[in-house]
Amino acid sequence: MSEAGFNDDFLEKELFGGDDDGLDSASMDVDDMMLTGQSMATVDTELASATEDADVAATGNGNSAPEDDSRARLERSRELLTAKLDIAMDDPPGELTVLHHPPRALVGLVDGAQRCSAFEVVPTISLVNPWQIYSVTATPNMRWLFTGGEDGYIKKWDFNSTVNGKQLLTLGQRHSLVDTISKGGVTASYWDHTDVVEGGVEMLSPVYSMAVHSQALWLVSGMKSGHIGLWSVRHDEGRRISLLCKHKKPVSVLRISPDEYGLVSGSWDRAVLYWDLNTGRLARGFAGHTSQISSIEFQPSWFSERNKASQGSEPVGGEASGGEAGKEFDFQTKGPVLMTTSIDGQCLLWDVRAPKALPHPLDTPKKTPPWATSACWSHDGKKIYVGRRNNSIDEYEFGAGSLPVRTLRLPQNSGPVTALAAMANGRHLVCASTDNVRVWDLEQPAERRSTVPFQVIPGHHGGTISSVFIDESSRFMLTPSGNRGWEGTSNGHHLGYELTPVA
Repeated sequence: MSEAGFNDDFLEKELFGGDDDGLDSASMDVDDMMLTGQSMATVDTELASATEDADVAATGNGNSAPEDDSRARLERSRELLTAKLDIAMDDPPGELTVLHHPPRALVGLVDGAQRCSAFEVVPTISLVNPWQIYSVTATPNMRWLFTGGEDGYIKKWDFNSTVNGKQLLTLGQRHSLVDTISKGGVTASYWDHTDVVEGGVEMLSPVYSMAVHSQALWLVSGMKSGHIGLWSVRHDEGRRISLLCKHKKPVSVLRISPDEYGLVSGSWDRAVLYWDLNTGRLARGFAGHTSQISSIEFQPSWFSERNKASQGSEPVGGEASGGEAGKEFDFQTKGPVLMTTSIDGQCLLWDVRAPKALPHPLDTPKKTPPWATSACWSHDGKKIYVGRRNNSIDEYEFGAGSLPVRTLRLPQNSGPVTALAAMANGRHLVCASTDNVRVWDLEQPAERRSTVPFQVIPGHHGGTISSVFIDESSRFMLTPSGNRGWEGTSNGHHLGYELTPVA
């Protein structure tokens, strides 16, 4: 057992691919390699050629063979090709909706959020819930908040009434909280998170992930069996409309596409799938990860630019031409980019337009233990932050290579980084580890030891935080406590914060 309460045997066997189902390369059919249309023999031939060229060059110089970038990329390509996506795709496939529909209009930022030098972060809300919360989602206007976790229920909270203090905490409820937390969450309703298992029997399932429609017409949730539930919210609340059944293990991440016609799901079965919600059919599978999927995020900048274009005279446009099989990632042509991470530390970038192109891997620094339960884009989409197990956050620049440009290191006793979220001003990063929540000032030089580059936000201590949720307007932040079905302990505190820009 590690100091942070993580069971190392469990991590090795369950999280880091201890079982090898679906990864038997010996019985793999090239046609099943959904990552590319490139055969393994092609990669092996190119890899052998690159090795021979490197050896010849080294012999001519009288030195040992140097590390060759192209050879390294080919080796990485071979590794990705061996990661078989053991999912039966629909024929004909669904539509990659994000290429054909404009994104929805975003909620505007609160005044000063994009230009402020800091945010005042004050914990004021406690969502009283005796169970671990694995997932939280909310409508963009923060009218309704939804939570789900290990108890097998989806809870709907009236967030407006909560913020306005319509239900205050009792003295006993406030006892273990900081003084500023006085508002209790106002529960509007809840319903059973039921799944259909073998034999048609309905059973409660933990809620591993959630995402809600911007107008709260419907909600999707990830189940233990691998099913994705589609629930009606506004009309006939709590009625299960449909089950999407392709994943084989718990669905750990769900992201509605910016156009709200598609859905991207990630699971413990290592698969990332794009669903067409108009038809319920799979549009694409992303094969490349070798462990359980931990986070999925669309790059924000391209969609904000396309949103402006769709409101003007420019056409929305159809599917653009992506890269070819085995080619390098195209950083020059603007297009929808998907970032995915898995527990074993992998972070991959996908050009959604190019179904046969290899993803761009972001390399893990040397001597870094396998770990990536959370990652996020900066608000402008130019940087990527990946939380690690060794109390650190790796910062990557989009289009600037595969290695991190710097590493932000937390105190030694802070524990693994379990959740991340970037703030709207581009300067601050919210980092949740197993001891506290911190707001990191990214403009502070990491090497300067005379100042502390982060601020500790009171409220949490000693528990695993499942996610950091910041609303689109940057007015509120939520930090539920839970281990998302993996490893770690919960302190039972599910807190809400009010954010105020500081000039």
